[in-house]
Amino acid sequence: MQTTNFILEEEILVLENMETLDVIKLVAPLIFMQLALSIYCIVNIIKKGTRTLNKTIWLLIVIIPNTVTALAYLLLGKKRWEDD
Repeated sequence: MQTTNFILEEEILVLENMETLDVIKLVAPLIFMQLALSIYCIVNIIKKGTRTLNKTIWLLIVIIPNTVTALAYLLLGKKRWEDD
């Protein structure tokens, strides 16, 4: 159990020492995949329709809770402890 704690502490230290650009490079593939999936779903909803609910509701479900906006806030908008 102590080895696991050491590894977690090491990972936290690595993340704390990362610059903003390094974090962006780390999450960029995830952001790209999220955007690609969202675009695919939007196009599919518009072209082929849906089985349940209507197109507008499904489009809102796909667009509004997009995790990219949350990541953008965490990377660019969140106040850091150095800013206090």
